[in-house]
Amino acid sequence: MSKLFASIAILMAATLPHYASSFSLGGRTTVMSQRSQLLTTLGMSDDFIQETPKITEGRIQELVDTHPVLLFMKGSKLFPQCGFSNTAVQILQSYDIDFHSVDVLSDEAIRSGVKDFSQWPTIPQLYVAGEFIGGSDIMIELYQTGELGEMIEKAKADMM
Repeated sequence: MSKLFASIAILMAATLPHYASSFSLGGRTTVMSQRSQLLTTLGMSDDFIQETPKITEGRIQELVDTHPVLLFMKGSKLFPQCGFSNTAVQILQSYDIDFHSVDVLSDEAIRSGVKDFSQWPTIPQLYVAGEFIGGSDIMIELYQTGELGEMIEKAKADMM
């Protein structure tokens, strides 16, 4: 009987629509598919189920919507893993703003999904107030003209 129940649960989980929902865990917003929620409720692992591009897009959209200044990068703010990501972090830190970063090296779905999401082929990628700004080359240009500072100031005001 339990094998039948497990089979039905797996079938239901595999055919559920891939809508994303979110919850807060320790102050961090986490996005989880309904399919994963069902498997968790049933005490089952979703390790064998591959994340779909639609789920990844939902996770990315949630991050963009949640964080006024968001940087998808290689590595972390404290330990960037490439020169371009390091440049992006240095620029943002010059504004003395608390920005959120996502390490794309630790999540392959996000690493490839963010490129599709923004239709921009490289990382890092900066979002300010929900708007895609660009990579480190664009950030340098906007920093030099002062435009990035204006965007950051607006995002700071929105954070308060």
